[in-house]
Amino acid sequence: MGSDTLSCPFLSALAAAPFVEVVAVVTQPDRGKGRHLRVLPGPVKKLAASFGVPVFTPVRVNAPIMLETLAGLGIDAFVVMAYGQFLGDLLLELPRLGCINLHVSILPRWRGAAPIQRAILAGDSETGVTAMMMDRGMDTGDILGSVRCAIGPRDTAGTISEKLGAAGCDLMLRVLRDLDLGTCPRTQQDGSFATLAPKIRKSEASLDWSLSAVENERKVRAFNPKPGAATWIPPVGGQPGKLLKVLEAEVETLPKGMALALPGTLLELDQRKGPLVAGGAGFALRLTRVLPEGASRPMDGGAFSNGYRSRIPIGIRLERVPAPPEPAS
Repeated sequence: MGSDTLSCPFLSALAAAPFVEVVAVVTQPDRGKGRHLRVLPGPVKKLAASFGVPVFTPVRVNAPIMLETLAGLGIDAFVVMAYGQFLGDLLLELPRLGCINLHVSILPRWRGAAPIQRAILAGDSETGVTAMMMDRGMDTGDILGSVRCAIGPRDTAGTISEKLGAAGCDLMLRVLRDLDLGTCPRTQQDGSFATLAPKIRKSEASLDWSLSAVENERKVRAFNPKPGAATWIPPVGGQPGKLLKVLEAEVETLPKGMALALPGTLLELDQRKGPLVAGGAGFALRLTRVLPEGASRPMDGGAFSNGYRSRIPIGIRLERVPAPPEPAS
């Protein structure tokens, strides 16, 4: 059971394991994507089709018809990885060995929908994958095993997902084999150490210049590749305001002459290194890779500076991305 791209390496590992037979894949229904909302299959559905595995896409996974269908397959275990629906009691009790969830954090830290992003935002030095026996709670079940992974200073949500996919597959297969042999240890979580990782709100991806340069740099990495951190260039010289997505950035220490600049102030449009934006407390954020509104592809910061230096004055203050207008009543 999985829906996100992050689920794909786990499905591939299961399909390749000689002691595993993947009898079915359950994923979220196809949804419209892109500007024209073209309905396309999700990544897990496409991968399952390449393996010739039956795929189910229920709107409600706990519906009686799904319970009957899965019960008829004689399933030993459910493996759940970034699926996106809660499993009810009847589903949890269905497989012989139980429902194993692969969660991308070291539980009980970062229970919830966005553990990778929350770990980067918090400045954690490491994360990992935890194999957990699912129960009624949200990521509260007994731990069956875990692997750890360092978060480097240049890591993004995308690079961490790749690392955890590689590390978590071996853990998953080891846990399945041990469960079948009856030798898998179970450790109850200590809820007093739990932290929550709620779903990312789109508004969180807006760079907030009242925060430190370090915190905004973490936002850039946490929201790469999606939804993408962004800032707002306000209207100037008859030009409308413009959204600027920031894909990569670096924290710099400001020289004394610039150290008192108000946060959000555009200090440089360096044609080699990119825009430099004051971040407060003597630090600034260098925007090294960006995607301007209306551009078809990302560009390095130097190219942006070169192309926009005549349109964006030094000293302008960048802002939070404006909230979309409320729909008409």
